[in-house]
Amino acid sequence: MLSIIVITRNTRELLSGLMRSVRNDASLRPFLREIIIVDNASTDGTEEMVREDFPEARWLRNRENRGFAAAVNQASAMASGDFLLLLNSDARLLPGQMEKLVSFMKDQPAVGIIGPQLVYEDMRPQRSTAHVPTLLREAVPEFVLRLFFPGAHGAREKGALPRDAESLIGAAIVIRADLLRALGGLDERFFFFLEETDLCVRARQKGLRVVFFPDARVIHLQGRTVRKTWVSGRIEYAISLRRFVKKYHSETYYKAFAAIRIAKGLLFLLVTTLLPFLLIGASIRRRYVYYARLLRWHSKGCPDDAGLRSSSLK
Repeated sequence: MLSIIVITRNTRELLSGLMRSVRNDASLRPFLREIIIVDNASTDGTEEMVREDFPEARWLRNRENRGFAAAVNQASAMASGDFLLLLNSDARLLPGQMEKLVSFMKDQPAVGIIGPQLVYEDMRPQRSTAHVPTLLREAVPEFVLRLFFPGAHGAREKGALPRDAESLIGAAIVIRADLLRALGGLDERFFFFLEETDLCVRARQKGLRVVFFPDARVIHLQGRTVRKTWVSGRIEYAISLRRFVKKYHSETYYKAFAAIRIAKGLLFLLVTTLLPFLLIGASIRRRYVYYARLLRWHSKGCPDDAGLRSSSLK
């Protein structure tokens, strides 16, 4: 049986769309045990919408924003399904796709976590897998790694057959409930970002497989939940990245990692300051603000409250 877990904060319309897609997937009914929604202190009427339009969902509301990992752990503690489907509110299910994932996991007991092919609304594929952050990947551009090490760093998602992945994009993943319990849940030190990567690393350390299953598709309205707070989101990613690298590597390794990121930020700011015409583009201006804030964050000792926790979209 499957338990669906959704974490939301001020995403009422997106959540409504997701819930409609779940309701419209008739293939889910034979094995869907429950839908659990955890609201991290929304102020946009999300609770009223869910209670009125989707009374079948179980509802938990936090008085403050506890972050994604903590909210998932709240929901998983009360979930009764054998499999847990973690969904972002900006995901949309397509009929019959989750049945493929659960059936595959039933047939393959060594698979601990599985993820579908994420797609845009027009069915174009999105990036659905991720590499684990390393010093090499931070220092060397990805296209260079692909050129010289195509086997290890080549195109990650070609082909239609299921295959193992280092990590999955967490917009839609299925995990065995007993595995999540054995791992002690998601690591709540990750407020937002990289909690799924950490989960995949720990699952593989337990000897279980992390699998990308491209034959199943889920629509992902990528970026809509943090579009208005992109810079704060990138700072929040930096906070999680710092914690991730320090968790798995030595202090010397982390210092080298941080030095590379600082150098990249300084170089970008220097180039755009010397060539100000580059700032005509909105995306370049946004990156300029991000790198300026990133360097200020480093100069202040990398405080934990500099990202999404200080934004309206927490």
